Amino acid sequence: LVPLLMPLSISVFCFDFSGCGLSEGEYISLGWHERDDLAVCMHFLRATGRVSTIALWGRSMGAFTALLHADRDPTIAGLVLDSPFTSLKLVAEEL
Repeated sequence: LVPLLMPLSISVFCFDFSGCGLSEGEYISLGWHERDDLAVCMHFLRATGRVSTIALWGRSMGAFTALLHADRDPTIAGLVLDSPFTSLKLVAEEL
């Protein structure tokens, strides 16, 4: 993906939520609290002064988290959502 985006001057910032991937932590909230982690990342990127427009790309919980955050942040330019779940309550009940 990066080789395709770099010639277009599009930067990519990737991270794992706490308790996911290579990040430390044992608990996840299926996107509810992770949206606050995403807000911190967004603040960091904007504070660098090197980022103008931000779009979010997430899969499953990441897609749901992007939806939750975008609802609070009207500056998000776009969303690429791969398999977000439609109900946090339903997913929590199935676990």
